[in-house]
Amino acid sequence: MVKIDNYDFSLQKRQVAEAFELYLTKESSVLGKFLANGRGMQNWTNNKYEWLESQLTPKSWTINGSITSGTLDVSTPANLTFDSTVGMYPGYIARFEVDTTGADVGNLQVLIIAVSSATVATWIIYGWTADVTIPDNAVAVLTSEPVEENEKSFAGRNDWEPDTTYNYFQIFREQVELSDTAINSLMYGNPSQVAAQMKQAFYKINSQMSEAMIRWRRVARTASTAWLKGSFGWMEFFLSQAGTNNTDASWAVISQVLLNNLIQDIREDGWAVDTLMGNYNQARAISAFNTAWNNPIISRDEVSAGSYVMRFVSDIPVAGWLVSNIIIDERMPKDTVYLTNLDKIALVPYTNRELKLVDATLPWQDGKTALIRWEYTMVLKDAKYSHWRLTNLSI
Repeated sequence: MVKIDNYDFSLQKRQVAEAFELYLTKESSVLGKFLANGRGMQNWTNNKYEWLESQLTPKSWTINGSITSGTLDVSTPANLTFDSTVGMYPGYIARFEVDTTGADVGNLQVLIIAVSSATVATWIIYGWTADVTIPDNAVAVLTSEPVEENEKSFAGRNDWEPDTTYNYFQIFREQVELSDTAINSLMYGNPSQVAAQMKQAFYKINSQMSEAMIRWRRVARTASTAWLKGSFGWMEFFLSQAGTNNTDASWAVISQVLLNNLIQDIREDGWAVDTLMGNYNQARAISAFNTAWNNPIISRDEVSAGSYVMRFVSDIPVAGWLVSNIIIDERMPKDTVYLTNLDKIALVPYTNRELKLVDATLPWQDGKTALIRWEYTMVLKDAKYSHWRLTNLSI
């Protein structure tokens, strides 16, 4: 494809995907990044696009019901009930943390003897640790798994058990139509009415795709029901599924503490975020962190009275742990901020179905009609680990 340096158009230019990306670059749209990411992913020839989600087996487990002191000892096994024992094996040694604060529950450690069901395991106190009451919803955290000398018998374990998820492709269309009189007129000094109409069409495409990336739902095409044309699900859809990271701010004002805590939670899951996405009001609230002059500002305007934040700097003292590219979109919910990893979000085209200009002029028409058609799906990888949705913020 010949490199396009501008977004002037004629009906002879059939492929417009690259031109649209150039338009998005000039509009500073995140869609350009998603389209670029999609080019690096496999194209598809089926309406259902599938990918693998990283899924690590749990290394911590939540207690279901409090365990009073005296239930456990060093010699008599006792059953403990958990919300789930998935990923738990005999020989594991665990300690306990309070779920709300992360504080240790005494110095208690236990050794797993057997896993008898999906929710029940048998334990004894390990070592010279003290028996204490374990509160409801306390978290048992894997500490170690000692191995016997000259071990000859062991079972392999798969600690990475990827899950498959999917999205549907969706067909889009925008129309450009001009009478022959308009084409041959100079309106407001614009010599190319087709180019002006195409720029407006790109604006509509940007609006439609921006709305789609936040709020649309995954619905399959149904041949038997004419009005079910099919659509893809995007951020709100994937990040509101069971097991994803969601925090209810209870209508509190967004704060450095809230963001830093979530960044730490994502890091503890073994991942990282590099972008905050939100509406204008939340972006302005983040900029207001600077009023106390205690938050590092990477980029700001030094020649005006105001200030703005381009990057929020985490207080985790680890090199590279910055949340950058604060992205604003007026279509995003005003009470929500997304902490995301942009490299795991993409717009993927159906094979040979990138944005394409199609001449739809009728033989007898006194003018020109063109259609822009495209078929894409959205991919959001590792929704349970690499992203976080902070909702019910003060607006």
